Amino acid sequence: MAKTARPMKTLHPMKSLGVVKAERGDIRAERLEGRVKPSVPFPHRHDFFQLVVVAGGRGQHEIDFETYPIRAGAVFVVKPGQVHRWDLQGARGYVIEFYVESLSLDAMDRELFQGLHELPEHLKLLSASQQKEFYFHCEKMCGEFASRDHGYGSALKSHLNILILSLFRLSGRTAVKKSEGAFLGRFERLIELNFSRQHNVEFYARALGLSPKALTMRVHRLLGKSAREMIHDRCLLEAQRYLGYTAMPIAEVGLTLGFQDPNYFSRFFKAKTGFSPGAFRDRNN
Repeated sequence: MAKTARPMKTLHPMKSLGVVKAERGDIRAERLEGRVKPSVPFPHRHDFFQLVVVAGGRGQHEIDFETYPIRAGAVFVVKPGQVHRWDLQGARGYVIEFYVESLSLDAMDRELFQGLHELPEHLKLLSASQQKEFYFHCEKMCGEFASRDHGYGSALKSHLNILILSLFRLSGRTAVKKSEGAFLGRFERLIELNFSRQHNVEFYARALGLSPKALTMRVHRLLGKSAREMIHDRCLLEAQRYLGYTAMPIAEVGLTLGFQDPNYFSRFFKAKTGFSPGAFRDRNN
């Protein structure tokens, strides 16, 4: 697949995708059969959440360099900013798309919502009863979205909340306390906004009103990794996206992510992945 210079700069909104147009804040529910060929080129990323629920067919779905098989019962959770593409043959199922503000937060525990970004990209509905229940809610959502009857927005939110709760249960994720969830959310948002310019723990600690040591200890207690690791992991992921999905020169990738010295960027990347940036690009071309 030919690479363009800077497709990574584009976060496609909901209105640029889908069979039926939708705007920010909407919930869109459509059948996977109508979405096999995307309306924007693959690979791409968007600024909304996308649930891809597979009821049949074959093929593969790649999300941030991980390739998953297409099988009945598979559920893919594509988060805002993730790069993905698929190759589907005879696929059947559902595509559910929404923004954070699309959710009815009064009806859904905030501690669960806080972990939405932490759901695995690939989950499996193992039993026939799990699949039947999940498909039921997806089918109802498609009907509500297509009919646009009175109150359809509320109905879509209710079904979506049930689907998301089911995914949390399926993943086995343990919810953190609300206060800690809010703290992690603030820290992760700070990283998302600043990782390409600020790599030091001190910057994030000041923004959160903590000492660097206190921030590191708190993050490690909650996630089992250091604050520095979280910042560096976010830089690494974006570097992999640029190297794997674009033709941007390696030195420019480093500069884009705040590494003024190309040699330091190369050492950082190799220490994290075991590959030089050039070798990683060749391996994923």
